[in-house]
Amino acid sequence: MVQAHRIKAIALVGCTAVGKSETAVKLAKRFNGAIIGADSMQIYRGFDIGTGKITKAEQNGIYHGMIDIVDGDAEFSVGEYAERATKEIANIAEQGKLPIIVGGTGLYVNALFSGCNFGDAPKDNNIRTALKISSHLLGGDLLYKLLKNADERSAVKISRNDVKRTIRALEIFAVSGKPKSSAVKSNQVYDDLSIVLTLPRELMYERINARVKKMFDDGLMAEVKSLLRFKNKQSFQALGYKQIAENEDMPIDELIELVSRKTRNYAKRQTTYFKNVPLNKIFIDARDYNEIETAVARFIGDNNG
Repeated sequence: MVQAHRIKAIALVGCTAVGKSETAVKLAKRFNGAIIGADSMQIYRGFDIGTGKITKAEQNGIYHGMIDIVDGDAEFSVGEYAERATKEIANIAEQGKLPIIVGGTGLYVNALFSGCNFGDAPKDNNIRTALKISSHLLGGDLLYKLLKNADERSAVKISRNDVKRTIRALEIFAVSGKPKSSAVKSNQVYDDLSIVLTLPRELMYERINARVKKMFDDGLMAEVKSLLRFKNKQSFQALGYKQIAENEDMPIDELIELVSRKTRNYAKRQTTYFKNVPLNKIFIDARDYNEIETAVARFIGDNNG
């Protein structure tokens, strides 16, 4: 239910290569908006080509926050994102502008709009360190099984391969004796609408393939080589960077196909996530800008469309 005292905020989300950034700039121009990134890899400075980071020219004078905010060796959590993005939203709203959150990291958007305060969740560095050591010695799969036994509700929301989030959920359970869903406070503070941009699968795959090819043409290989000092850091989990770093001797055509396939698989997971995540959301074909603009105008009460 819409409450007048809450800040209105829009999120433009969806699969990689669907056209979120371009559409967001149009919306920001139309509705006096400012943009806040919601991409877990675009936060890293220097990781530009492979993350599809919008250029200064493409930003067209629109403010873009939460991009290029940390170096490649930084560990960055969902809680940190929510805390910093919340401040960005407040600053944008104080200027009388519409906050537009843009990106494909649904976990970021959900954390921001659900009001979950991960920063206040119980912490214990000793337990976290012990869990990290256990993951190295015993493997992440065993930790995931432990989480499933201790907190099945959290486990179903976490990928079996996401060791970092598995460890955090186990840490919260170990310290508080409660599942993460119970221990993490929730305080929704926005009137929000998430617009999930969609495309037919075959068209989406064509766009992904073309985008990956262009990234290689634009110098992705050289960019990855210039960042290899971060090879064992969180930042190198980004699509393309990890595959190139691990397969430097692979023929270029095979490497392009490998990155394209991994990206298509990621897009499938994004599609599933946005279908199931409990956001206030609507699905609109990414090619129908008029429908997207109309939905935003209706939500914010703009009658000048």
